[in-house]
Amino acid sequence: MKRSLLMVATATMLSLGVGSAMAQAASSPASGSEEQAKALKKQADADYKAAKKACNAMKGDAEKQCEKDAKATHEKAEADAKAMKEKAQADKKAMK
Repeated sequence: MKRSLLMVATATMLSLGVGSAMAQAASSPASGSEEQAKALKKQADADYKAAKKACNAMKGDAEKQCEKDAKATHEKAEADAKAMKEKAQADKKAMK
């Protein structure tokens, strides 16, 4: 039973949190508008929240690893959003 719950929680985390953030991170984070960067950050936060919720169903080392993975994915997505925003601002300034 615990193993089944672990598998379901892992699958949920991958489909909700990590999958969505990784898909966005795989797209070109450096090209986009400030609004897209803001949306990417908002989505990263929502994905992280969902991933952490999925991790709560786990116990012990599996829960710790799940939380570690969720945090790493969130930090990557935040960095991508920041890079996108900075690039958009630089592009906007260069157009002047």
